[in-house]
Amino acid sequence: MVGNVGAWSVEPVVHPGLRKAKRQRLIRMTKEQIAGRTGPARQIRYRDQVVSPLALELECRKLLQRAQRAIATIVKSGVYAGDLRGTVEEPVLQQHEWEIAVALREITELLLDLVSSYADGTAGPMTTAMLVSQNRAISIARDATTARVLALELLASQVAAAEAARRDWETAHRMAANNDKYLDLVARTAADQHATAEITGLAEQAAEAAQAFRETLQRATLAAEALALPESR
Repeated sequence: MVGNVGAWSVEPVVHPGLRKAKRQRLIRMTKEQIAGRTGPARQIRYRDQVVSPLALELECRKLLQRAQRAIATIVKSGVYAGDLRGTVEEPVLQQHEWEIAVALREITELLLDLVSSYADGTAGPMTTAMLVSQNRAISIARDATTARVLALELLASQVAAAEAARRDWETAHRMAANNDKYLDLVARTAADQHATAEITGLAEQAAEAAQAFRETLQRATLAAEALALPESR
């Protein structure tokens, strides 16, 4: 559930090719401009450098927020830092975020144009046909952008699953390291074959957890590969 998605609750998106200092300056400036405003409003300044959340209508803003949450989940995970960074690098994810934001801004502007064109509320058959065609074009573009957001969310879910499996494996492995102590305790207190087998089984559980981690990591890697940009990018 996305919840309340005001313009101030979504991060501005800056062009990934800009220097870090300029990126930070544009983000700070854009946040100051959108404070307390709702939009959508046409963006005039710095269009090639930043996409303001204020330039997006509500549904487009929700899509951008979903993309940003997915990317944050990916890049902040230990699994990404240790295993997936070479498959899909952070600049690639930033490029996806930028292209999604630009597409959503264009969709919003076309929607505003349609609303403006139909302001008088009257439309003949030819105008109606044109409106239907233009609305269809917007829907196709929105669907394509949504598909890219869903791909990011799929990768984020796979990364989260791999992260959970990694933690499970590490815990099981750490517990299995103490097996000898538990076996000695059992041997000193009673020759309980059931307890001995149970403790020894911790090693097997650690191996199963490791296998689960490898499998979830493989799924995350496949999801990441699907987001790789062409070499020309």
